[in-house]
Amino acid sequence: MNNDIQSTAELICELTRLCVLKEEKFAASFNLSPTELKMLKLFDGTNVRRVSDLVAELKLTPGRITHILTSLEDKKLVLRLPDEKDKRNVIVRLQAKAVLFIDNLHKNYIDIHQELLENVGDEELKVIQSSLKTLIKVLGNWTEQQQ
Repeated sequence: MNNDIQSTAELICELTRLCVLKEEKFAASFNLSPTELKMLKLFDGTNVRRVSDLVAELKLTPGRITHILTSLEDKKLVLRLPDEKDKRNVIVRLQAKAVLFIDNLHKNYIDIHQELLENVGDEELKVIQSSLKTLIKVLGNWTEQQQ
């Protein structure tokens, strides 16, 4: 059992490393940093987010969020505006160009995963999906217990 656990731990570490590399290459193909890409993904389905929500969801400092938003503003993808309901808050609004950009990101993200999995059979894909769901569940449970 101990060898199985050690082998699984090593596989998870390698999978994590390769996923990070994939995300870096994917983000770079859109002239984004991986963190800029993660932030833009949070806008899927909405054009407006509060800075405080971005801080909480990305688990980054407000200063780091400010740096990322400045970069995305320079790329003409977002605007920071005062919250009309509460002036203490700042709202981030996608610019029109960003809405199409995010749609393109989403399509390309699906395309890259389709390419990655094109040689995996249906049964093997079901096993992968089941295993990933289990892994996400156990990691999620562990993470909650650590808080």
